Amino acid sequence: MNLINQLFFASFISSVTSSLLVLVWRMLRNFFVVVNAKIAYITLCWICLMFLFPFGYIAVLLTYRKWFQGQSEVWKLVFAYSSKLTAPLGIIAAAWFLASGGLLSYYAAECYLWHKKLADNIPEDDPQVNRVFRRVCEKMNIRAGRVELIRNVTLDMPLISGWLRPQVLLPENDYTEEELELIFFHELSHHKHGDVKYKTLGMIITLIHCFNPAAYYVFRRLNRWSEFMADVSALEKMGCLYHSKAYYDSIMRLIPDGKNSTSKCPFISALKKDDNMFSRRVDFMRSYHKVQAAGKIVTAVMTLAFMFTSSTTAYASAKMAADVHNVVYQRLEDRTDIDTMGLQPGVSYVADDGTVLHYARIEDLDMEGMQVVSAPDKDMVSFAAGVHYNINWNVNPNTRYVSGEFRISKGQTMRTSASVTPGDKSYWLGIMDNDGNAWYIERKGASSYNLPISTTNDYRVFVQNNYRDTTVLHATGYFVYEN
Repeated sequence: MNLINQLFFASFISSVTSSLLVLVWRMLRNFFVVVNAKIAYITLCWICLMFLFPFGYIAVLLTYRKWFQGQSEVWKLVFAYSSKLTAPLGIIAAAWFLASGGLLSYYAAECYLWHKKLADNIPEDDPQVNRVFRRVCEKMNIRAGRVELIRNVTLDMPLISGWLRPQVLLPENDYTEEELELIFFHELSHHKHGDVKYKTLGMIITLIHCFNPAAYYVFRRLNRWSEFMADVSALEKMGCLYHSKAYYDSIMRLIPDGKNSTSKCPFISALKKDDNMFSRRVDFMRSYHKVQAAGKIVTAVMTLAFMFTSSTTAYASAKMAADVHNVVYQRLEDRTDIDTMGLQPGVSYVADDGTVLHYARIEDLDMEGMQVVSAPDKDMVSFAAGVHYNINWNVNPNTRYVSGEFRISKGQTMRTSASVTPGDKSYWLGIMDNDGNAWYIERKGASSYNLPISTTNDYRVFVQNNYRDTTVLHATGYFVYEN
């Protein structure tokens, strides 16, 4: 399997599936708000995780790989390497990496500038400020020392920064006790909700899915809904949920006008005042006041229902992608083999040495009741160019005896030689690939032939006994491939 190919399909499937979930979320958003606004935010965070975790791809891979489904030719090459798609996928991969690299450079520059600001951090030493901070932490059930309180003279707005080591940062301003409580309740609500973590994950999904507008939509909505829910939590803890006018008036006074560059950093949540965003927050709180939020059980059931539905959707879309890929892959690879070898199924090919080589689909070789037996040493990881692999097989009637898989690259030559007893009995000596193609010769006694490899793939050598009586064939010989 080609690693880049696998990464591409895993990313593509999660991108398509998650985009569908974004559309569903957008249609259900108002309904979620009516039931309980927390559902809208939790399910949005879940979609963020679905973008990052290729659930559908992994589920299909585990379900249909050959250790679960035997030797199914349809499924054991889930998203395998296809020579016809090498160039197009290479171009897509290059464009993908360039776009992701450019976006990563932008984020890295923003984070570098932000960390330069952190160099001016100093621990808060005002006893009154620290006392208010500890009181708010206690009300929000945040253990002492879990979040640091820092001053930074370069900031002009309060914010919370950091995922593993969270810090509430205050600018060099004098605040009243009521203003400090508002700031701390709001910023610590971001900490309780894990908003900085999800903003960071949102940044990562824009890097991975840089060509998908839905990824940027999720990133923006994470920022917006994190502010919505932080406002709700802060007002609830302050005991003034239904008297939010004073809360927003205080924010208007506390935060200077204009945008601040620190707000671009994905590792912070700032108490910023963007006119458009601020008006949306006020409108959201007005609508929030008009509904009675459902209880925890209803909220949990609806959230779990959305998660379950999204998981089954991811699996279904991945399975559909695997079906489509398998059809395209088989057609492209079969055509490649036919064009290169000049063969069609059921047509023979006369090599330069006079050997008559037959080409067929593997299923066309199966007689009624045909048994397929794998050699005991089916794993041939040490098989390499120039190494002779000896065979010593007893092939029962109506049986195909098959070696283990080995990888051969395009342009190499496979040489197979066998001597079969009884010498007056005919047999098929051949090679098959993982795409369902087979090349074989029909002989009695000793035989050998060379096969130029037209497609990089996994191959197996086989000897087939088509007799239906008691004839057992004993095959000895070797096979080897050369560059």
